[in-house]
Amino acid sequence: MKELDVIFLSNTCDIETYKMTQNAINSLKNSESNEFNIILVESNKNSKYKYDVDHYIVPEVSFNYNAYLNIGAEYCECDFTAVSNNDVVFNKGWWTKMKAAFESHNLDTASPKSPTEQFGLNPYWEIKHRYTPITKIVEGFDIVYTFCGWCWVMKKSVREWIFPLDEQFSFFFQDNDITKRLQQKGCKHALVGGSLVNHLGQRSHKILHQSGEYMKHTFDLEKNFKKKWG
Repeated sequence: MKELDVIFLSNTCDIETYKMTQNAINSLKNSESNEFNIILVESNKNSKYKYDVDHYIVPEVSFNYNAYLNIGAEYCECDFTAVSNNDVVFNKGWWTKMKAAFESHNLDTASPKSPTEQFGLNPYWEIKHRYTPITKIVEGFDIVYTFCGWCWVMKKSVREWIFPLDEQFSFFFQDNDITKRLQQKGCKHALVGGSLVNHLGQRSHKILHQSGEYMKHTFDLEKNFKKKWG
């Protein structure tokens, strides 16, 4: 029986994006003997590339990160659900370690550790993240360090109340909004040091820059977050 849904978002604009996304899917399938329910929501309506997944969805609406996750969540069926970027590589045994941490620390949500350097928008947290021992489980909601929007896992009970996500956050500040909501509910989250998923980093930012809509989906959303949370 499948025990983990994995929702990927992708904008397959060229062969390099296709290879990156396919590599993420392949690494997931090869990481464990468990079967995953793989859901991919594709932004590019004209993409000639297809993926071997359980559910391949091309929404009619234009790109909105949370709106696309809301669509993907309709196809979830498992006791756990992961939200993942397509610029990742899943390491062997990542899910076994993650699942064990859920049980041993009574977690509601969790993120894996990326063992690679990212050096994106938050270099301090990313360096700290890289040097966290694989034996350590770090509780808390520090964005990028303990709560990693590029890959996080939730129990079914969390999925059932947190969706639909707030679609005014079309990309940036989505993580911030989610962590606020989780903390409001008294949820327990942690970075699982032994669960390794390499985040290649910043690929989605490059694609948004190329589209000319970078500010619309990034820093322009700060005012929405401040209005909602003060």
